[in-house]
Amino acid sequence: GTPPPVRPPYLNPESGDRSEASAPRAPADFRKMYSMKDFMPSGLGRAAQQAIKASECVICFDEMHLHPAGVFTKHGRRTCPHFLHFACACSVRDASRGGKNCPICRRDFDDVLEVPRVEDDPDGWFHAVDLSGELSLNMREILEVVKAQFPIDSDKFEKELEGLFRRWDKTGDGVLSKAEFMDPTTGLLPFITKNFQSGEREKMPDIRADKSAWFDFWDKDKSGTLEQDEIVRALIKTFHLSEDRDKVDNMRNIVDAVWGVFDTDGSGEIDNEEFSCHDGLADAIVASFGDD
Repeated sequence: GTPPPVRPPYLNPESGDRSEASAPRAPADFRKMYSMKDFMPSGLGRAAQQAIKASECVICFDEMHLHPAGVFTKHGRRTCPHFLHFACACSVRDASRGGKNCPICRRDFDDVLEVPRVEDDPDGWFHAVDLSGELSLNMREILEVVKAQFPIDSDKFEKELEGLFRRWDKTGDGVLSKAEFMDPTTGLLPFITKNFQSGEREKMPDIRADKSAWFDFWDKDKSGTLEQDEIVRALIKTFHLSEDRDKVDNMRNIVDAVWGVFDTDGSGEIDNEEFSCHDGLADAIVASFGDD
């Protein structure tokens, strides 16, 4: 039969009205969408939040800058501020039955636009990332497209962006023109790519050698537990599955199938003991995927 709509398990379907009737109509509404509250809805699972903060695609969890980016559109205009890998965004579009919705904010869309590399098509690039259509970029637009397409130290960049933005925003109107942002000599973009190169990442413990340390490594918010979607994200990255959508989907299905066996207290979360104990979830994972 027809496959059901793509709805990753880390999304809360009750996260609010994101129907066409509630979609933004005016440029001011598009700017408002870039508040942190609207950009990262409260119903979003922890793994999706961590993926966004780490500049990853929320579908495959691979780093955004490694593959072409895509954005959702409706009647030729962007519908929301989120970036996914183009191929992943297309898979969401093609797998959806009936209404199509962004997997992060649930806003309606009808197609996917590939964001070109800025060096290949500057005009097309600016058109794709200019969410409001006002021929200018605000600070949030700059932050998200740079994180999506460039291998930078995103934490350092986010902390320093406000000060940088004030230096380049000569008129103080809260936006940068195309020239102010993209000029190869004086623009903010070449300054960013030169001064915010990504550094060496923390080494991930081997799940085979130290299950408990592996768990702690992926417990990014130090809550002492991992939700199902956090486990899935960690496994996809541990076993380098991101580029194979079939393997990504298979991993999600397998974790979903065994989750109830290992989440013995029914909390919806796994603690380190449940994960690391003999014949716990980690042992099952290593047995299933350790030789892949």
